[in-house]
Amino acid sequence: ALGVTRLGPVASHPAVAGRLRVGFNAPYLLLVLAFVGFDVFETVRFAGTVQVPGGVGPGAWLGVAGALLSAQPASTDPADRRFPLVRVLGYASMLGAALSFGFNLYWRVKYALGGSEFGRQNVAVITSAVVYGVVALVAVLVASTWLVRTTKASRLATVALGASELVAGILVWILPVGRDVDAFHGIAQNTSTAGVGFEGYLAWAAAAALFAPRTLADHRATRATEANAWRAAARNGLLLVAVWCLGSIAMRLTDLTVAVSLNYPFSRYDSIVLAGFDLVTAALALWLRVNLANDAVSARLVSSLCGLVATLSVSRVVLGVALAPRFQETPNAAAQNPVYGNDLAQQITSVFDVTLCGLALCILTAAIVTGRRRRRGPNRTAPAGARRPSAAPTTRVRVPRPAPPSAAATTRIPTGAPGAGAEHPTTVIPQAGPRLFRGDDSTTGQIPVPKPRIFRAPHDTK
Repeated sequence: ALGVTRLGPVASHPAVAGRLRVGFNAPYLLLVLAFVGFDVFETVRFAGTVQVPGGVGPGAWLGVAGALLSAQPASTDPADRRFPLVRVLGYASMLGAALSFGFNLYWRVKYALGGSEFGRQNVAVITSAVVYGVVALVAVLVASTWLVRTTKASRLATVALGASELVAGILVWILPVGRDVDAFHGIAQNTSTAGVGFEGYLAWAAAAALFAPRTLADHRATRATEANAWRAAARNGLLLVAVWCLGSIAMRLTDLTVAVSLNYPFSRYDSIVLAGFDLVTAALALWLRVNLANDAVSARLVSSLCGLVATLSVSRVVLGVALAPRFQETPNAAAQNPVYGNDLAQQITSVFDVTLCGLALCILTAAIVTGRRRRRGPNRTAPAGARRPSAAPTTRVRVPRPAPPSAAATTRIPTGAPGAGAEHPTTVIPQAGPRLFRGDDSTTGQIPVPKPRIFRAPHDTK
């Protein structure tokens, strides 16, 4: 589609090229929609049995994201038509998760109450269905709320979540350890033992593809507004991390209680260690969510703690697989299903945990970027005193230079010998008139100097 519309003769006609892109990608989108409908049918058909429907896996997520990226035209309209479509996807994912939770809970309770004897196993089934379903439902509702909003922060958080989900799905599906990370090998299921199934997976991937071009290429906002959007997106991601970690604590405690009551393999130490990692990660994520909006907190401290959240998120997945209790293999055990299934007695980890690892790395990136911008801000601006304009124009005061010494010759006045009593007539000493040094700009007028007069004694008749 991209090759025909960008290199072909219709490249100079944006409207025609846009319609061709939609036409080329529409069949694949309809195919994925058909698979979703078939999965719903299989879910109803095998409800209450041990059969697990196929689900919609990472291949469909990648395909939908790629098809939507190549199908959408370039848009410069502020009122983008893609936003209402994403809002519909958000509401649909929340409705699907709620219906799936109610449907699974109904069948689990019906199965537990249908037996002849109601005992501890029936209570364990109902309790697990409620706890796992509520945790998964809350996670879907928190993440899908971003799709309903059209703010820059919500769009950035959706793009980060969708990209992390796609990478997580590929890793879990390709790597051999993916079977232990997720018992269903990366396929979103809706059984009461593995959670609701995260009906948000497909919607998150589609919304990220619709949001990404416009959100990442929009640089019209000011630097401060852009930094605030990235910071708010990081706070949204931290909320999702905290919610899921707290939910994991509830699921681990539930599994430990069920294992003790039904004599399943368990380890109190391992369960407490895993719950401790969840608790520390949740507490740190909540603290960062609160203090990311506080400019008084050091940017370096925030970046370091975001890196710690990412490290703890990865550690949760590694320890969740390594310390999870397992069933002992029997010699006559059936062959392992090539698609799903493992020997874990407690399946807490899933593709969603790996997705949160990628989301935590995105949060770390946002914290580093906003921290650098905040540190550069004061250095690029002038001091407050230098920016203030003067109230009146500056007046230059001319300071006169000191006058040079006079060039007139020194006059010597002779004096009589000591002891001489005779008075000599006064001798008139010719003196030149005083001269004043005047600069070029001087306006001082000359002062008339009187002529010298000779003093004579009274007995002098001359």
